[in-house]
Amino acid sequence: MQVYAPNAIYDDPWSYCDDRYKVAGQWYGIPKIMASSRTLATEIVDAAPALLVFKLRQEYTPRVLHVATAVDSLVSLRLDGQGRVAYHKDMWNAKDYSHAGLGKAMKTLNGDYLTKITRPEGDL
Repeated sequence: MQVYAPNAIYDDPWSYCDDRYKVAGQWYGIPKIMASSRTLATEIVDAAPALLVFKLRQEYTPRVLHVATAVDSLVSLRLDGQGRVAYHKDMWNAKDYSHAGLGKAMKTLNGDYLTKITRPEGDL
């Protein structure tokens, strides 16, 4: 988690996090709900000193259903002046998901409260 800046933003279809501890809550949650997560393909779209954009095909198998599903993402990582991730945007199927109404409520609840379930270490 040290690759993330302390005040890093993480934004994906399910969550919005505004610090490294909340980001850790997302990453610690994957093994709790997924039996497996496997990278199938990556392709760099853009690379600059402070920006990396890549396509990612990730296969997830939930613990409950055990049916593998591939998800195509367009991931953007913006780096701060110390080379740490300041902004991590993950758009599934290259779509930006809602930051209003029910979408915002879901993303905020997941980002703010998942740490109570996943319990990342406090000294991140």
